[in-house]
Amino acid sequence: MNDLKDLLELALSDGHGPDPAQRPDPSGDLARGRRQAQRRRLRLGGAAAGSAAVVAAVVVPLAVHSAGHTASPHAGQVTRPAASSAPAPTTATAIALVTYDGKQPPGYQVSEVPRGWIIQGGNPYVLTLAPKGDPDTSVDSFVGKLVVMLQSRDASAPTTGKRQPVDGRPGRFDVQGKTQMLTYKDAKGDWVVIQAPTSLGWDSTRLARFAAGVQVLGNAQQSRG
Repeated sequence: MNDLKDLLELALSDGHGPDPAQRPDPSGDLARGRRQAQRRRLRLGGAAAGSAAVVAAVVVPLAVHSAGHTASPHAGQVTRPAASSAPAPTTATAIALVTYDGKQPPGYQVSEVPRGWIIQGGNPYVLTLAPKGDPDTSVDSFVGKLVVMLQSRDASAPTTGKRQPVDGRPGRFDVQGKTQMLTYKDAKGDWVVIQAPTSLGWDSTRLARFAAGVQVLGNAQQSRG
């Protein structure tokens, strides 16, 4: 762009070619050529700067949103970490039933108990089971415990809740807060109530399996109210 030929061509292309009636004077053409070359360099430089700004505007957000990274507090962006493929943790693990061969109080007998649980005691009205070491040892305290009893003599046959038979006999399963209730008819035709905490992690089928191993003895009595 700096040689004489290029400068003359720029001057002629800019519409300032020599007048044929005048004697050619190359000094004017050279000056015009230099000015034209300078203007072209300025235009090219501005375009390059604009392109660089556009590239920067595109690259910065990509860096901010790259997976697994959190944006700088000054970036004004909120990013979410990459999703984990690990399974969600369960809220309760089902406690297994194991065979029970210990002492049984009067009123009710069981063939299985939850692993790590014991029979706290009982009477003709209720049988109470709890985790071993439970500080609440009262057989009349039912919170967080597994309880067996006959349905109150003032109550009628259950009609609400999910149908859940026990050994082919009719039964109803319901959940009230952190307590599960299974009311079913035993082999003698009496309605029996099993109350269990949801912390056992049991479903209605597991509770029905426990109920199938319950035996109501002849001295069991129904409460009132």
